[in-house]
Amino acid sequence: MIRNLVGGVIGIVKLIAAGCFAAMIGLTLVQVVNRYALGLPMFWTEELIVLLLVWSMLLGLPVQLWSHEEIVVDVLPTPDPRAQAIKDGANLVCSVGFCAVLAWAGYAFMLRGLNVTSPALGLSRLWFFLPIPLSAALSVIVLLTRPKGQSVGGFD
Repeated sequence: MIRNLVGGVIGIVKLIAAGCFAAMIGLTLVQVVNRYALGLPMFWTEELIVLLLVWSMLLGLPVQLWSHEEIVVDVLPTPDPRAQAIKDGANLVCSVGFCAVLAWAGYAFMLRGLNVTSPALGLSRLWFFLPIPLSAALSVIVLLTRPKGQSVGGFD
């Protein structure tokens, strides 16, 4: 039940990240054409492109984790399945711990940007920092609920 819910949320997050990335590419094209072909630079597009880059990349983390596409470097091979299970458990605890600390620190960082506005867009800096705790918190949930599976992109 909860795994299906998280999978649905990850599907939505994947669409949002892809939309941010597509918008970033489109805005970059518009920016280049306006600046070099038409001689009409649009300064706000650069700031919006950075915002979209941050959102698309950080939202990609929980999507990647859900699909077991994180890079895994196994420096201590363990032929014993019990030892491997212990190692996998320790890896999970460390990953969840890191993401939880990042979510907490990112939230505090986000709050500091609440009353600061970006120069070109006039948006609160909160929108630039919000993806940090959001991505980290989603990553904690994903790590704890994702289906079992092998890493797709690992170096074992």
